[in-house]
Amino acid sequence: MRKDFAFTVKAIIIKGDRFLVLKRSKKEMEKSVINRLGVWDLPGGSVKFNETAEHGLFREIREETGIKVSLEWILNVYDSIHFNLHMVIITYVCVYKEGQVHLSDEHDEFYWLTIEEMQEMGIPRYMIRDFRYVYDEYH
Repeated sequence: MRKDFAFTVKAIIIKGDRFLVLKRSKKEMEKSVINRLGVWDLPGGSVKFNETAEHGLFREIREETGIKVSLEWILNVYDSIHFNLHMVIITYVCVYKEGQVHLSDEHDEFYWLTIEEMQEMGIPRYMIRDFRYVYDEYH
């Protein structure tokens, strides 16, 4: 039985009182190893071998959204362990700097949402919890 390890980075991107939330494409959900049902997503992905976490984060944000951000701080680091896959995920807090969002084929839609709007759209509670914490730190 083959076992894999992945090092992943994600970004909570804040712009005023709004946060960037991505909606995963059907194709992306179907090829997912561990999260076939999760619709909502943050920009980010796997860090390549010989790439720093921060460089991987900026690359993934650029590939998935085309926008520029400044990195502020690390929100959390956690393990996601499944049957044959162990992922270590770092979630960074970033501030929007410039650019228009242009999505890759990994996502179909994007939204800049307030916390109240997230609740109306059915964003998962764990994501809203993290967004609320970041919002409280900035306001």
